[in-house]
Amino acid sequence: MKKILNTIDKIDIFGVPVNLLTNSKDLFYQSKLGGIVTLFVGSLGFAYFLYVIILWIENHLPPNVSFKQQTLSYAEFEITNSVIQLELQDFSGEVDPFRRENNIITPYLYKIIDRTIIDKPIPLFSSEDKPFIISIDNGTIVLNHDYSGQNGRFLMTQYLLVFQSCSDSLLENGSYCANESVINEYLSKFHGFLFLSIKLHQLNYFTRQLEEFKKQYYTAFQLTKPLYSQVMLKQQETIIDDGILFNNYQNYYFLNNYELINQEVENSFTSNVVSQMSQQNYKFNNFGCYLFRIDDISISENVTMPKLGQVLAQVGSIVQIIFMLKYIALYYNKVLLENELLHEIITMYYPEMKNIKLNFLNQFEFKDNSIKSIKNLNQDFKYKYKIFLKRAKVKCRLNNILYEISRIQFILQQQFGDQLLQQSHQMGSRLSNNYIDYEHCKDSNRLTVKPANSLDIDNDFALLEPLEILQKQP
Repeated sequence: MKKILNTIDKIDIFGVPVNLLTNSKDLFYQSKLGGIVTLFVGSLGFAYFLYVIILWIENHLPPNVSFKQQTLSYAEFEITNSVIQLELQDFSGEVDPFRRENNIITPYLYKIIDRTIIDKPIPLFSSEDKPFIISIDNGTIVLNHDYSGQNGRFLMTQYLLVFQSCSDSLLENGSYCANESVINEYLSKFHGFLFLSIKLHQLNYFTRQLEEFKKQYYTAFQLTKPLYSQVMLKQQETIIDDGILFNNYQNYYFLNNYELINQEVENSFTSNVVSQMSQQNYKFNNFGCYLFRIDDISISENVTMPKLGQVLAQVGSIVQIIFMLKYIALYYNKVLLENELLHEIITMYYPEMKNIKLNFLNQFEFKDNSIKSIKNLNQDFKYKYKIFLKRAKVKCRLNNILYEISRIQFILQQQFGDQLLQQSHQMGSRLSNNYIDYEHCKDSNRLTVKPANSLDIDNDFALLEPLEILQKQP
């Protein structure tokens, strides 16, 4: 563990440049705290990156969804699997009026093609396992405002479901009406509500599966006051772009909603409408009817699944916020570097201060007990040390360094004269004829310096100003 702590500063990516000459050859000053911050920030950023990538792969990132309404001129909807059902909630008894035998009220389905009824109506009956329930099992509703059946398009097609009194002349396939007394007794009672249920769908963006649900409307089933109800089916087109880098569109069409509009009509209203559309004479008692059609207005939904670039941008923005911690590490490294340099300057003047070491918290600590003598001299040693730091900071400023060099220059100039300072530019190490001897000389840190009395004195040197004497010559 100690070895790790001693080397953790090597991974510090927030090192500050070393702008001053120090004993270190590194280009950047790195610290243990900076290494810890690097590990923390890097690990946290990488963990968040993996987290987002896993969510993206598993399709758990929310997509971008937009809606708009559009007007349709042509649309089709196929009725299958009992999409449309009506159920009678009868409060007066257990008599099913829609049964095939002893029928009381017969639901007839009329197919309207471009305002015309051509085919015979289809009787709908309840079953023994589903009493009081009738369903529309097949058929195709068409919306066509072009009023033409060209180019593979069908004419405008709607369905009219009429609840009318039972008539043996219209029944077939073993169906028959109840006797008149049973019918009259049933019609004289109150019978509650009709529940209209239509199966709708919504698209799961992640599994690409259509999820089914039902929507219900309740209407009064009052035999003496029949209702004309218009059911407007609403279709939706969903366009999903699930490309990783480039666009990849997939289209889905389904029924997502419907609206119900009703009004009270006279008992003979529906029979008159059917007679006019079919050009035949229909006479029956109407107990309610439903007209099923496709609404002219549909919903267009555009879904864009997160692409790789968007995911990387999201990760990058969060990681950038995390990396704001780098400013703490940079400030810490800058202060620690400055204090270490200032401490080194202090030790130049007070060698005993070498027994003080700065820890990673930028605080000094004593190496051994030899410093106790200094501590005894001044109980408020921390205050004394802060004064040393302030003086060392002034000491290492560039103008102060130049000032001290100028003082040394004047002292040397006073002691040895101007000519020696001028000829110091010619001083240097002397190379031996044998290169190996030179290498040994370098290893032993013994260099030969040309003595001053052996230098050639040039009488042509002009008397220079003090600021020019020790300037480096070109």
